[in-house]
Amino acid sequence: MSSQQPRLQTLAQLVPPLSFNMHKGDCGRIAAIGGCDEYTGAPYFVASTALRLGADLAYVVCEKDAAAVIKSYSPDIIVNPYLRSTSNKETDGLAAASPDEKIAPLLDKLHAVSVGSGMGNDLEIRNTVHRIIKATRERELPLVLDADSLAILAVSPETIHGYRNAVLTPNAPEFSRLCKALDVDIENVSSEKAAMLLAERLGGVTVVRKGKVDVITNGDRLFVCEETGGLRRCGGQGDILSGAIATFLAWGQQYKRGAWKHTGEIKNEDVVMLASYAACMITRHASFLAYDDCGRSTQSTNVLEQVDMAFDNKFDQILQAVKPSKQ
Repeated sequence: MSSQQPRLQTLAQLVPPLSFNMHKGDCGRIAAIGGCDEYTGAPYFVASTALRLGADLAYVVCEKDAAAVIKSYSPDIIVNPYLRSTSNKETDGLAAASPDEKIAPLLDKLHAVSVGSGMGNDLEIRNTVHRIIKATRERELPLVLDADSLAILAVSPETIHGYRNAVLTPNAPEFSRLCKALDVDIENVSSEKAAMLLAERLGGVTVVRKGKVDVITNGDRLFVCEETGGLRRCGGQGDILSGAIATFLAWGQQYKRGAWKHTGEIKNEDVVMLASYAACMITRHASFLAYDDCGRSTQSTNVLEQVDMAFDNKFDQILQAVKPSKQ
């Protein structure tokens, strides 16, 4: 098992160089699937992070009762109230297949999808999200799975097994539950080895084990992100990370399609690991900046407000060389 840190110059190749010839959507179309009446902030953090990093379009697909609240947070996010809880499905007369029929055309537009943030535990929503995960995989779209979506995988790991375009982002309790469900023995091994064992059991899916350091592995390769973060552990930072990973994955998808090229080449099989590391680095640095500014009062909204500064601190100097002329 060997661990290495990717070079900033390598990570920067995933970032689309802005050009006057680009069109809306070229820098990424991302969707956050989640959000119920109890958890409206989580998908907002995912989508808003994507926009602050430079994605062109960010969608939220949420439960009907959460839509108006999420819309009120920002006019920049496109909110689709396509999910139905068990109670709403019974009262509004919506056919069971309707959410799937509405979501499918959206998936066809996207470059990456994040699922699980603010999803909750309603059985009807969970079943719909399970089908969305399968539909996303069928389209070979990059996929980030966090929060309540990880409970789906604990029951049905075959849904994601072997899909190397997927990233799981468990925190410590979620990681333990996944390992237990998949019969991964993590006793007396390091956190790095435990993450590798889980990734191997899932057939090469990339696992980002969040913690004091972020361990990133697909079972073959290992990165450890030791970027200094803030000291606050407020809820919502994992959603910011999910949005950042989805954005870098979307850029990686475009990079693989030849939408642009920086100096040098990234192998297609390396994109997911590099995108995950870049997102961890940016999120942790944004957390550091927020804590440096706000101290104990730091909330995830403060971290969100530092995402663009964190990006500039890491990449701006490297990207200066590819900025277009104003002529």
